[in-house]
Amino acid sequence: MDNLILIGMPGAGKSTVGVVLAKRLGYRFLDSDLVIQEHYGKLLQELITEHCVEGFWDIEDEVNASIKCRQTVIATGGSAVYGKKAMKHFQKTGKIIYLRLPYEEIAERVGDLETRGVTVRPGQTLKELYDERLPMYERLADLTIDCEGKALREIVMEICDRLAEVPEKKKTGKAASKAKESAQKEILKDKDIREPLFSFLEEYYGKMRIIEEKTMGRSRADVVMVVPDALYGIEIKSDADTYVRLSDQIRDYDQYFDYNIVVVGTSHGEHVPEHVPPYWGIITVEIVEGSFDFYVLRKPLPNPKVKWKRKLELLWRPELAQIQEWNDMPKYKDLSKAKVSEKILERVPELIPDELLRNQVSEILFERDYSKVKEVLAEYRKGELQKQMEKETDPEKLRELKEKEKRAKEAGKNLPKRLKRRRRRRLT
Repeated sequence: MDNLILIGMPGAGKSTVGVVLAKRLGYRFLDSDLVIQEHYGKLLQELITEHCVEGFWDIEDEVNASIKCRQTVIATGGSAVYGKKAMKHFQKTGKIIYLRLPYEEIAERVGDLETRGVTVRPGQTLKELYDERLPMYERLADLTIDCEGKALREIVMEICDRLAEVPEKKKTGKAASKAKESAQKEILKDKDIREPLFSFLEEYYGKMRIIEEKTMGRSRADVVMVVPDALYGIEIKSDADTYVRLSDQIRDYDQYFDYNIVVVGTSHGEHVPEHVPPYWGIITVEIVEGSFDFYVLRKPLPNPKVKWKRKLELLWRPELAQIQEWNDMPKYKDLSKAKVSEKILERVPELIPDELLRNQVSEILFERDYSKVKEVLAEYRKGELQKQMEKETDPEKLRELKEKEKRAKEAGKNLPKRLKRRRRRRLT
């Protein structure tokens, strides 16, 4: 979707409205005055003093014309409308919204023109400046919002309600062809997103480990991210995916992981909050100037539906034995994996605090060696059958167990290679 560019006099509330509007729409927010100050390392008033009014307008025009972003609310400086290149750029990349206030209210809000960084020519009054700019704002605006006497919330709601009034800007000829080609190139698939996503997660979360394609209930988690004190379930919805199975997947993710995140391409970014619970995190991904751009639209909150029984299902039987050892529990060698899990959970949280168990599960998954999965599972199965044979006295049942052991050995030899697991760590 287009950017939203706010124009209007100094004091009209562009930055204040912009922040709230961006939050409501799930957009980024950008203040063009701050971009100018950051670019030059100087305050606006310093630039105006150094380059005079017209010189500052040239600076403002160049910087604004260079802004490249998508799905962003941009609050511009009051003098942005003097920049021909910048306004043409804004017209192509978004919808221009004029926040209109009467002169009397602007005069009350602005205060000292010099300290505010308003570009006023020598001898020009604020009223003259207002009258000069008013027709420019009205001519350039795709949508005009009358802000007089309205609360911030009312202004934001009116903008949201009236955006549909602004017709989409159609491209023709070569421009349309290039836009279509660009859109086709930017359709992201699951496989395109994964590696850049893992790099982003490592940078954002620090020490972590990635496990891909993990079975959970009747679904499969695209990614399990292990951090020192929690498990994150990550579902990837690329531009090529739909929401058809998402409700079932959410049910399963919610049982297994401490936090859950959905990663979406641009085609889903606008509507995904409607499809996931409010405690799920949302990360959007798009291609910006040839590079993957990830944005944390919403941070995940603790999952209120996670079940310890399901989390422990993610561990192997020998790993449960490690949990038992760490917590000074009996070994229960003759019990099944499910029964051992029950014994562990009987001690939570009185004898084994939730936080401690979360850390222990994470440590085990950090250390798991997937290159030895065949050996570990085969040894476990062999040990279980061996224990049963040692206790069995019925000759017929003993023969059945030996045959079963033989089949298990053959199956162990022919086990397919497990899907690749990536291990990423960074000490913090």
